[in-house]
Amino acid sequence: MDKVHVIVNPFSAQGKTEKRWKIIKEVITDYFREFKYIFTEKPKQATEIARSLLKDGYDLIIGVGGDGTLNEIINGFFNKNSSTTINEESALGMIPSGTGSDFIRSIKIPRDFNKSVKLIKNSKSKKIDIGKITFPNLKNKQENYKYFINISDFGLGADVVKNLSSIPPLKRGAFAYYKGMLLTLKRYNSKNVKIIIDNSHEINNKFLIVAIANGKMFGGGMIIAPEAKLDDGYFDVILIEDMKKLEIIKNSRHLYTGSIKKNPKVTIIKAKNIKVYSDEEVNIEYDGEAGETLPAEFELIEKVINFRL
Repeated sequence: MDKVHVIVNPFSAQGKTEKRWKIIKEVITDYFREFKYIFTEKPKQATEIARSLLKDGYDLIIGVGGDGTLNEIINGFFNKNSSTTINEESALGMIPSGTGSDFIRSIKIPRDFNKSVKLIKNSKSKKIDIGKITFPNLKNKQENYKYFINISDFGLGADVVKNLSSIPPLKRGAFAYYKGMLLTLKRYNSKNVKIIIDNSHEINNKFLIVAIANGKMFGGGMIIAPEAKLDDGYFDVILIEDMKKLEIIKNSRHLYTGSIKKNPKVTIIKAKNIKVYSDEEVNIEYDGEAGETLPAEFELIEKVINFRL
């Protein structure tokens, strides 16, 4: 029998998760005879909670929230200062209760609480890949890396996330990312970067966005990596070259239809390791969370998390 603990982000879905909890708890009770739960009270807390629970012997962690909550819990599955997990047999499940929830949507976890909990209870765990970002310039070596389950990017997308981070989640509303992109575009310039692919292939160019994708979707429904797979042992690296502002807006529709490859300024490469450098200040985001700046190294860790799908 699974030893189950639920981590609830009451602030997710613009605060609606806290109001929904009574219903969600009743549904969980229908499928799991015994479980404990805890509410997060501040950002990043779910990471330390998950790490502590796994060390205490819990082998099924269920998150209630969106992609941000999922990212925090994923980071808690790993030992500090190591790319190894605390418990190789432990598993993760998600009950969707977020605003964007791009990753959760892309892997088709039902938004219906009964269906999502039933899936967690009855499905077998699937081992999936995870991305690791290392920021070599940070002095604190215990804080110079982050894990991501979905997508990390630098350039325009990261600037949008950084700008949105100053707006309280409860006030963001629908289409926040797209609106944020239009506002960010007014003063954004593409960045000159050097990219080294798998320690063998070097690319020097001016890019609008470069996305390191494990999952398919980001930015509130934008399908940036239509062919990405969670267990193929590779990132899909999406390189979008410099475009004029009107060209960006005109072509943004391809992001919602999964036809991004049709644009001649888009290149997609399969890779396991990506090192990126720039003389400019270039922001990074991961799973919708504002990160550090370049330089950075992106490393794929193969089939390391057991996910209930």
